[in-house]
Amino acid sequence: MPRPSKGPRLYLRKGRRRPDGVTIPDTYCIRDGTVEIGTGCGPDRREGPGGADEQLALYILQKNASAVEQPTDREVERRRKSDPDQVYVAEVLAEYAAGPATRLSNPAKEASFIATLLPRWEGRVLSDVRRSSTEAYVETRILDPIKSYTKDPANAPRVSDQTARRELECLSTAIGKWHEEHHLRVVPKVVLPAKSESPRDALSRREAARLLWASMGWRWDEKVTNPRTGAPGRWVRPSTNARTNRMHLRRFILISLYTGSRSGVTAAALWEESPAHPWANVDAGVMYRRARGQRDKRTKRRPVVKFPKRLQAHMERWRRLDEKAGVTAVIHFGGEPVLRVKKSFASCVSDAGLDKGVSPHYLRHTCATWLMERNVDTWDAAGFLGMSPTTLLKHYGHHRPDYQNDVADKFG
Repeated sequence: MPRPSKGPRLYLRKGRRRPDGVTIPDTYCIRDGTVEIGTGCGPDRREGPGGADEQLALYILQKNASAVEQPTDREVERRRKSDPDQVYVAEVLAEYAAGPATRLSNPAKEASFIATLLPRWEGRVLSDVRRSSTEAYVETRILDPIKSYTKDPANAPRVSDQTARRELECLSTAIGKWHEEHHLRVVPKVVLPAKSESPRDALSRREAARLLWASMGWRWDEKVTNPRTGAPGRWVRPSTNARTNRMHLRRFILISLYTGSRSGVTAAALWEESPAHPWANVDAGVMYRRARGQRDKRTKRRPVVKFPKRLQAHMERWRRLDEKAGVTAVIHFGGEPVLRVKKSFASCVSDAGLDKGVSPHYLRHTCATWLMERNVDTWDAAGFLGMSPTTLLKHYGHHRPDYQNDVADKFG
């Protein structure tokens, strides 16, 4: 069995006399197995600059350097993608847009956020994402006019800080998805502007009635005096087509008020079971707010909801009408599905004489508030609405008739 190698070392070769009579002095050489390299240094030059020790050290460094395997191109790219100093924000957003963003419920909305972010983060790397840069983004973003006001951009309303917040949330999600795939050494934190407190306002029953009147084609005119009462304000019908044009809004308002479903669920519902859409099972008297092929979200649960008796009668009548017309969508206009009612709802709110801030989501708040005012059991109401009992009590519990009664009674 051969003896193990001693590794590179210095060896002092003794001097000798050549045949021509010249004496060769003692010199150090480097031995490494069968390799022997002269240093040209005698016993008096072992240490110091250029000495035998220094040459041995250089030899060992060169040997070790040549032994290190050079990384492949794939390994170099992998290391780059984990370094925040070498990863551009644009490539992070591009990978997010091509992959995870396409699987969201509204990929077009996320794509619009990415399109807004790209020009403002062009040429920047992930290490540039910090508190100061995100605050600067918000400060410049809120000076931009809203895109939909194309006729007069100079006098158009400005973008809100909440819109900028939503765009930065998109950036934060994109960075998180990049980290899941490429394992960043340091994950930058996207600092968001403060989230505005939701008013969680609810419509009174009188206001809800006004909204339904407007959905039937009527408009509240404050300038006209009511001939019967003499009071200012009267319902007028601007045109005979107004009632027909808002038939889809009447359905949307009634379903939202009676079930508390989110507007996206109500607008997407079909009459028949679908793997990708909510659907109304009128025979069973329930709405499946989540399609079989969809997964529930932790913060936005979509449980099955039972139709109240008043709504059940409307649903049966609407289904009969749509079956005759061959329409499959519950909310439709001229037979075509209506997935968004934001603009038509705003017009309806204006005709009802309500505050212009009333949005479709107010109907969900209204349903929750009415349930609390009727003293419905907390667990039952939470399951009906698709929210946790804690959330229900936190935001709507003060509407219960017996709110803090026990505490108040203690004072006598």
